[in-house]
Amino acid sequence: MKGETMVRLAIAGILLLCALPLSAATLPCSGAQQVSATYAAAGGEQLQACFDLVRKNVTVGLADGSRVVLPVAVSGSGARYSDGTRTFWEHQGIGRYFVGEKLLFEGGPAPAAGYKGGVTSKLLKQTTLTANGQKIAYPVTDRAEVTAMTVDLAPGAETGWHKHAIPVYAYVLAGVIEVELEGGQRIAYKAGDAIIEVVDAFHNGSNRGTEPVRLVVFYTGIKNQPNVVRR
Repeated sequence: MKGETMVRLAIAGILLLCALPLSAATLPCSGAQQVSATYAAAGGEQLQACFDLVRKNVTVGLADGSRVVLPVAVSGSGARYSDGTRTFWEHQGIGRYFVGEKLLFEGGPAPAAGYKGGVTSKLLKQTTLTANGQKIAYPVTDRAEVTAMTVDLAPGAETGWHKHAIPVYAYVLAGVIEVELEGGQRIAYKAGDAIIEVVDAFHNGSNRGTEPVRLVVFYTGIKNQPNVVRR
C-alpha cells in the first residue's frame, strides 16, 4: 500500500494546478467530464460556473441556489454563453452574469480555501473518468514513480499512435492539440485545458494549427516500466 499512497500523494500535488475553492458537492456540475470555476464579487457573493468538456454549454449556479444552463454564443472577446435573455460572460478571468442588459454579478476568481489571502485558484477539471469514459484507477505498486516533462508539437506534427498503461495527466500551456482515439473520436484541447488521458487505449495527438503546442505532462508510473507504448 506504500506505493499506492505515494501515487495518491503525487496525484494530489498534480491537481494543485486545478485547486478547488469549494467542495465538489456544492458545484453545479452533474456530469464527470466538466470544468468548473468559482467567482467572487467584491461584496463576498459567489457565482459557480460549470462548463461541459467542449465548452458548448455552461451551467451557472446562482447565490439563491438556482441553476441556469446557457449555450455558447458568438463573442468578440472572452467566453460568452446566452439564451437570448440571460448571459454569462468570462473575459480575462472576470465572470459576469446578466439578465437582459442588467448586470447582476461581476467577480474574479474566488480565494482558494486553505490558503492565506492573496491566493486564488480556478478549477480546471474534476472527474472520476478518463477522456474516453474509463474509471480512473491508481496503480498499486511499491515502485511508484512520477515523471513530469514538457512536450512540444510543431505545426503539423503528431505524437504517433501510442498508449499508456498508467494514468497520465497533462496541461496545455500553448496552442491547440487534437487527440484522436481508436474508433474516430476526436477531442480538441486548447491552452488552459487539463487532459485526463485514456489508459490502455491507443490514441494520437496532433497539432493541426499554425502555432506550436506545448504541454506539461505528468506520468504516474512504475519504476523500470515504460510510460509510453508505441503501436
